[in-house]
Amino acid sequence: MSRSWERQVKRNTKQVNARRKKAGQSEVGSKSPKASEYTTYKGRNFVFPATLVLLGLAYGAMGLMYPASMGSTVLFIVTVVMYLLLGVILYLRRPYLKIGKDAVITTKFNRERLVTAAQIKKIRLQKNYVIIEHSGKGGAWVFARTLNRYDTNAMAAQLRTFAAANQVTLEDKL
Repeated sequence: MSRSWERQVKRNTKQVNARRKKAGQSEVGSKSPKASEYTTYKGRNFVFPATLVLLGLAYGAMGLMYPASMGSTVLFIVTVVMYLLLGVILYLRRPYLKIGKDAVITTKFNRERLVTAAQIKKIRLQKNYVIIEHSGKGGAWVFARTLNRYDTNAMAAQLRTFAAANQVTLEDKL
């Protein structure tokens, strides 16, 4: 698309959205709900990052104890630093669950995954666990207090209202 055409589309979209806003309708081109429409519950991943840091330290200790067996010193140092850096990065990236009016969102494999209420088969609430079974690709979403430090009690309360509003099967074992 040429730049003049893009400018014309933006200008026309702006005019149409102004008219729709006055009429109380939703804007054209706004496909996803605003972030403020979601309640976010953040966890903290510490098991896998701690494992990576320990592996990096163990690899570094073995290299220091047996310096003749390591090949390249530069490559050895880079490998140890990368293990440590990856552990820190994964620790700082916090997993989350966003609960909206008719959808839930989480990150899987570094991408946001959205599941609508129609795709959810069942929500199971257990002590220290929240499990969302859906009909999409992949397995069920498991949010655990022990593994990822989620506030599962607050999540369970919000998911109860979500399930009631969207007629989703709820299995409550709390």
